[in-house]
Amino acid sequence: MSSNDKELVGNYEVTKSGVVTRREVLLMGAMAAASGSLIAGSQNPAKAADAPAAPAGAYKAKDFKALAGTMTGLSASQITQHLKLYEGYVAKSNAIHESLKTVELTSANATYSAVRELLIEQSFAHNGVVYHEYYFNNLGGKGGEPTGDFKSAIEENWGSTGKFMDFLKAAGKSARGWVIVGYNTRAGYVDAYALDTHNIASPANIVPLVVLDVYEHAYMIDYGIDRAKYLEAFINNLSWAAVDKRLSIATKHASGIDTTL
Repeated sequence: MSSNDKELVGNYEVTKSGVVTRREVLLMGAMAAASGSLIAGSQNPAKAADAPAAPAGAYKAKDFKALAGTMTGLSASQITQHLKLYEGYVAKSNAIHESLKTVELTSANATYSAVRELLIEQSFAHNGVVYHEYYFNNLGGKGGEPTGDFKSAIEENWGSTGKFMDFLKAAGKSARGWVIVGYNTRAGYVDAYALDTHNIASPANIVPLVVLDVYEHAYMIDYGIDRAKYLEAFINNLSWAAVDKRLSIATKHASGIDTTL
C-alpha cells in the first residue's frame, strides 16, 4: 500500500479499504505471540522471562515539535518543556517493560513486592504516554465552534455547544490531572470523565475525543497558577477536525462489551 493510501489520525491509521487501530494490531501481535508460547509448552511459568516479549523499545516518542511557537497563548517554551516530560514517560515505559521480563516473582505480594510496583507504575507510565499523545494531537487548530458529528453529539448530550464549552471549562477547573471527553463504545454516546492521575479512574471502553491536560506542568510556564486563562488558550488552539475524525473512527469500529464478549 502506498503512503497516499493511508492517513494517521491521532492513534489510528485510516486507509481507503478500512480502519485498523493500533490497539487491534497490538492485540493481534500479542495473540500470535501467546499462541507460539503455548505451542512451545513452557515448563517454568514462574519466570517472567518466559512470557511473550514485545520488541525492545516498543514505545517510540512521536514528534510534536512543530507545535512549539505556532499557537496563540501557548508559548514555545511551554510546549517544549511539556514535550520533554512526555518523552520521559516514553523512556520509563520502555524501562519498566524491560524490567518486568526479569523481575523476581516468588515474593509477589499485594502489600508490597517488586512485581506489584512495576505493574502499577507501568499503567501510570503507559497512560502518561497515550494521553499526552491524544492531547498534543488535538492541539494546533483554530478553536472556534465544534464541527460535524461531534457537534451533533454534544448537542444531544449537553443541549448546545455553548453549554458544552461551559462544561468543558468547569471540568478543567475540577480535575487534578486530565479531562477526557470520549465516545462510550458500550452505550453509544459521548460523555466526559475526570482523572486525578494517569492511571486512576481511567474509564474502560471510552475512546478519547477531546483530551485536556490540567496538570500544572501544562500551563505554569505561561500562566503560573491561573488555570482559567490556560483553559481559554487550550480551547482557542483545539483542532475540532481531529476530534471529529476520532469520533468517526470510534463509531464505525466500536469495541464495546456487546461486540467483544
